[in-house]
Amino acid sequence: MTIRRIGPNRGLVGARISRKDFLKIGGTGLAGAALLGTAGCGNVFGGGQTGGGGGGGAGSSTLNINLGAEVPDLNSATTTDSVSFNVLTNLMEGLYRLDQNEEPQPASAEGVEISSDGLTYTFTLRDGIQWSNGDPVVAEDYRYAWLKVLNPETAATYAYIISTFVKGADAYNTKKGDSKDVAIEAPDEKTLRVELNAKSPFFLQLTSFGTYFPQQQEFVEKLGDKFAQDGESLLYNGPYTLTQGTEGGGGTVVLTRNEKYWDKENVAVKTINGRIVKENDTAIKLYEAGELDITGLEGTKVQQFEDSPEFYRRVEPFTVYGRLNQKAPGLDNLNIRKALMIGFDREGLTDQILQDGSVPAYGYVPPAISPGPGNQTFREANGDLVSKDVESARALWEKGVQEIGGQAPKLTMLFSDDSSQRDMATYMQDQYKKNLGAELDVEVVTFDAALDRVDAEDYQINYAFGWIGDYDDPMTFLDLYLSDSPFNNSFFENEEYDRLIREAQTTSDLDLRMQNMLKAEQILIEEAGTVPVYFAAVAGVKKPYFKNYTPHSFGGDDYKYAKIVGKES
Repeated sequence: MTIRRIGPNRGLVGARISRKDFLKIGGTGLAGAALLGTAGCGNVFGGGQTGGGGGGGAGSSTLNINLGAEVPDLNSATTTDSVSFNVLTNLMEGLYRLDQNEEPQPASAEGVEISSDGLTYTFTLRDGIQWSNGDPVVAEDYRYAWLKVLNPETAATYAYIISTFVKGADAYNTKKGDSKDVAIEAPDEKTLRVELNAKSPFFLQLTSFGTYFPQQQEFVEKLGDKFAQDGESLLYNGPYTLTQGTEGGGGTVVLTRNEKYWDKENVAVKTINGRIVKENDTAIKLYEAGELDITGLEGTKVQQFEDSPEFYRRVEPFTVYGRLNQKAPGLDNLNIRKALMIGFDREGLTDQILQDGSVPAYGYVPPAISPGPGNQTFREANGDLVSKDVESARALWEKGVQEIGGQAPKLTMLFSDDSSQRDMATYMQDQYKKNLGAELDVEVVTFDAALDRVDAEDYQINYAFGWIGDYDDPMTFLDLYLSDSPFNNSFFENEEYDRLIREAQTTSDLDLRMQNMLKAEQILIEEAGTVPVYFAAVAGVKKPYFKNYTPHSFGGDDYKYAKIVGKES
């Protein structure tokens, strides 16, 4: 879903950047779970210490949560990180919204009619739905927003999450077609008709994703570059409005119940205070003092609290992985990349450093992605692809060094600045020195800065992000490494990989589709196009009076359903 930050909150995958943004995923930490956007977006290491937020604070209708990082981008057309998606999920609303069981339910749309061939979706909007300024929400607001995402001038990283599925959308997005040829129609104010390229059983789920949120053209164009910079420069059609906080700002973000929201009677929490606490120890102290109602846990803190009735843990479709910039000197060498992929003890990292239930990754697609061949998951079918023979990595490193002239490349690893990432940086630096004899440097920057560095191709090795899936299918991970993917910041290129994935995206043969994806992942690992590190688990503590906490594996944390029951004032 997105890039997600690796840190104590649920949230980017750094920036899947939640997705193609790395969907990237900003936001949640691993250990505590969350970036990475995400955007599925997916990629996510920037995030905070909460499993998505928490409540408690001034009164029974106020919830205090930890965002874990600054909000990088409030524009739903361009955002890619998990922190931003967590906020936007509560400010905006798609045609459908995920319920507490991750099932899509009618939201701004009252329903949909699907054609017999499964290709055409005709949505009917609810009567009386409004923007926060009182203007009606109409079908054109969705059509405009989706076309804005696809407009090549927008350069939206997550455009793929629309262009992959909607007929004519990819041609427009890649400047090979016109917006008029995109099969999104709004014949009247209440009707939105969409034609797909192929059957996509998860399309209703996608319409709940942040990139599919509506925007009002008149409002957006009136504000120009000032759009989505703060609460005054946004219109809202979701359960909350932003009454304090700015894009990239470091202060508390405040969400207030939207009195124009069509379902406001079922929004129990009136105010959400989103604090930005990056250090897990600090977040835990605030939780114990009653100033946070939920927070993620890292390292030894997981063991400390795991017997508490307030403890929670869950597995997410979230892979933390290293990006190797193949344009950087030395990283264009296969043996050096293989050495970096194999040359560290994953069990030591998860068991001794993270200690949160995360699982060593010997493949790229996480076990939480359920579809696979027959009765197997994808991960079960492909098994472990990365060698567990850490000692063999030194010979690969030495061979690669000889192949590039005999002098080891000077490489720097990029990490974000939360506590779990700092611990991981120390561990990885020591492992590479011990197992490869390699002296790698470490650079620690903010999550935002890490995203910018990757976008600018200004990095060599990046461990600051992970990726959380945008939907429940292996493709939400595998298409990131297409040679022309905007999320392919490693510059991995393989013709057979591209062929397999492209065929999987267009075939009606579901067995062939699955076999292609299995083969593609094997190629990705054989070519050391990525460095799988671990599959993230999210652990944390939540106050017993905070009910209906709804973190979504595919999308942002949703507080529409939250309630505070039995809290002592």
